[in-house]
Amino acid sequence: MKIGFKQVNINASFPCHQAGFASQTYDVDTYHDDLNARIVIIQDDNSTFIHISCDSLGLPLSLQSSLNEQFKEQFNNLHLVISCTHTHFACSPHNEEYVAYLKDILIKAIRETKLVEDNYQINYQCIPFEEVGKSRISFHQANVLLQLLTIAVDNKPELVFIIHNCHPTIMNGTTPFFSSEYPGYAINKLKMLYPKSNFTFIQGAAGDISTRFTRSKQDYDAVMELGNKLVYKVDELLHDIQYHPFTNIHYDEVILPLEHTFEDIDLSNIPANLSAREIETINIGANERKKLAKKLDKLPKQALINCISLQEYKIIFAPNELFSYYIQAINTNNTMLACYSNGYSPYVTGINDNFITYEMFTDTLTSATKEKLFNTLSFLSNK
Repeated sequence: MKIGFKQVNINASFPCHQAGFASQTYDVDTYHDDLNARIVIIQDDNSTFIHISCDSLGLPLSLQSSLNEQFKEQFNNLHLVISCTHTHFACSPHNEEYVAYLKDILIKAIRETKLVEDNYQINYQCIPFEEVGKSRISFHQANVLLQLLTIAVDNKPELVFIIHNCHPTIMNGTTPFFSSEYPGYAINKLKMLYPKSNFTFIQGAAGDISTRFTRSKQDYDAVMELGNKLVYKVDELLHDIQYHPFTNIHYDEVILPLEHTFEDIDLSNIPANLSAREIETINIGANERKKLAKKLDKLPKQALINCISLQEYKIIFAPNELFSYYIQAINTNNTMLACYSNGYSPYVTGINDNFITYEMFTDTLTSATKEKLFNTLSFLSNK
């Protein structure tokens, strides 16, 4: 088994928009902290898996496809996946100049990543974890998990995948600088605690999870406050781990056809006792739905859902902002659900959700399609 890791700076060399809030309509050229891409290459005798975690809202599938094509001759049986941490304070993926700039950075970084052959070990942990975020919808129960997939040598962690399903949006939409938010902050702190280890971050099914009811304020002090809670818990989990041999990888994928519906949403039935922010976002969602109505012909016709098995542990990658409801589809004893991967697509609420919330305004998938998605996740998890 061979493994390589490289972290590379992906700050734009020119001013550009942020992405994630309607208020972000102006160019920004100030970085509070660096945006990074973390590249993991894992290779066994038969195939190569490359995972790239980018500090970005979401990136087009065309970038992933282009990189796969770029390196398919260099790596045997290559499977490359780009995931995004979903920070709302990164460079806009709608900026074609930035995406081209990012592509050049990633090509160079992949070429420079050194693979090291060794007797690797692996461990997986999964716990409930609501200290950073919980359901941002009043009276709604959600599933919030912290999962660690740790690869080691001689029982010492070499590479840690952190999978956590909470929107990294502590700061507000008028924040005048770029930032990797608390995922980047946590990785930097963990690197100080474990200087010989590498860390990467994957965003889970966070469509209905945020810091709305856990943050004390909306500035970088709050980023550090909640980021430190994540750091403390990861550090706690990394002690006294029992590892076992890691010798092989396996890849599966499903192309899921998507059917859409665009029904009217009755705004006269907004629940009582919602927070002011929830009511505000519902009104924003109603406006977004009006915009969406003008481009229904551009809705995606299919989604790439793929799964990488690292020994007996699986990571399933999906493009949408899935509600945590879909965690029910997987076996969390051995499977992690990674969203904002294989491109970037809108929210997908639960199959039978009927409450009014911001997220439902851009969810156009039919109930039948959602059931197929749920079953696909279950199939890949239990295959």
